[in-house]
Formats: sequence, structure tokens, C-alpha cells
Amino acid sequence: MATTQTQVRQVGDTRIALAVTLKRPDATVVDLTGLTMKFHMCTPLGVDKVAETSSNVAVTSAAAGQVKYTFQAGDVDTAGTFHAYFIAETGAGAQDTFPVGEGELVVEIQECG
Repeated sequence: MATTQTQVRQVGDTRIALAVTLKRPDATVVDLTGLTMKFHMCTPLGVDKVAETSSNVAVTSAAAGQVKYTFQAGDVDTAGTFHAYFIAETGAGAQDTFPVGEGELVVEIQECG
């Protein structure tokens, strides 16, 4: 059964990166060795909040499929619900988008009360 992983942040929070482990539909970890990683975040209607970018994306453990995205001020300046994706590209231009199989990655940005 697919699940949704939700990361909750406050408007303006940029200090803690969005860190995930990328997995295939069969739940095996994706080896990121030699791949270029990108990040994309959009509204549920597909409107970009963070256009596909390799900036601020870092692989923290390639063999373990661990990657993170460090938010910039403009990424978290508006409250709302956003879908987040990591894109793994080969040098030949082939790509896969994650999460896949295990569900969705949602970033919930909340207005401070």
C-alpha cells in the first residue's frame, strides 16, 4: 500500500534540509553513484514552487540512496501543501523520478500562529 510521507515546516524555515532515502517500487534502495540529482516541488495542481533544479541538492550517501535538498527563502515563503520529487539522471540523459512505489513526498508549509 502506498503511503504519504509528510514533512512539516513553518514559513521561512530553511535551516534543516529535506532528507530522504530513495527506493524503487520493490522497496530496494537506489544506488545514486554517478547520477546527477535534481529536485522539483509543485502544488497539487502542478504549478511549480521550486522548478526542477540541481542547485542545493546533495547526495549524502550514494550507496544508501540518501539525498537532501536545502530550502532557500523563496521555496518556503508561502504556506501550502506541495508535492516534492527527486530526479535521478544518468550522463546519457535517462532519468527516474522519486518517490515511486512507496507513495508521495509532501511538504506542508504552515503559517506561524
